[in-house]
Amino acid sequence: MLARDEAVDYLRGFDGIPPESLQLELLSDGTWLLERQAFWASLLYDAADEELLDALFGSGEGTWLTDQIDELWKEIEQSGRWPVLRFGTQTGDFALAIWHVADETEGHDFVVLPGDGRCISVAAVAAHSYGPGLSWPEAKRLIGRGTLGSAAQRLLLLVRALGDTDMPTDVVGRVAEALLAVGDAACSKETAMEAAQQLVTGREVRWSVQDDVLICDSEYAARRPGGLPPEDLVNVTQALR
Repeated sequence: MLARDEAVDYLRGFDGIPPESLQLELLSDGTWLLERQAFWASLLYDAADEELLDALFGSGEGTWLTDQIDELWKEIEQSGRWPVLRFGTQTGDFALAIWHVADETEGHDFVVLPGDGRCISVAAVAAHSYGPGLSWPEAKRLIGRGTLGSAAQRLLLLVRALGDTDMPTDVVGRVAEALLAVGDAACSKETAMEAAQQLVTGREVRWSVQDDVLICDSEYAARRPGGLPPEDLVNVTQALR
C-alpha cells in the first residue's frame, strides 16, 4: 500500500472528482488481484490479440474474455476501493494503482515512489494512455528487488510501462515464460511467444542520460524533457537506480 503522504499526493492528481470522494480509504491493498486471471487479461488487453489473451487467461467456460474483464471491473467498482499493488517496501519503490470513476472510466497507473512522500505517475493504461515509463535496466532492478508476488508476476505487471530499444534479445522469451507461469501453463509455447512478441513490439524508444537524469525520447512519455517538472525527473531517476 501507499504511505499516507504518498496516497494524498496520488489522489491530489485527479481532477474533476469531488474532493469528498478522494478519501485515503479509497486506496486499498490490491494483492488479491494477482490470483485473478481476468486482472492479467485486463492489464494486457489491447496490447495483444484477444484470442491469445483468452488462451492464456480466459476461464475456458465459454464466456467471452471481455465479459470476464467487465465482471472484474464491476467487482472492483462495487467494492468502492481503488486497488494498489506495491512492489516492495524500500525507498525508491514502484506501484500500480487501478482506479475508476463514476462515469465508468477506469485505468491502470504506474507510479514511482521516491521515498519523500511523492507519488509520481510515469505511465498509464487508460483512455488517454502515456508512456513508456521504464527503461529495461530499471524494470530488471524492480523485478529483482521487489517482494510482491513472483518474479514472473512482477515482469508482467511492468510490461505495459516498459519500453526500451536496448532490451535484450531474449526479452520476448522471458515475457512468454512469464505468461505461461502466470496464466494457463497448458497453453502452447507458440501462443505465449506470439502474445509476448505483440506486448514488446512497438515499445522501442531510446533512453539517454542528460545532467544525471534518465530521459525518454518518446513524445508520449512523461519522462521526456519537459514532461515532468525537473525535480520529479531527478527523483524518479534516483529512485529507480
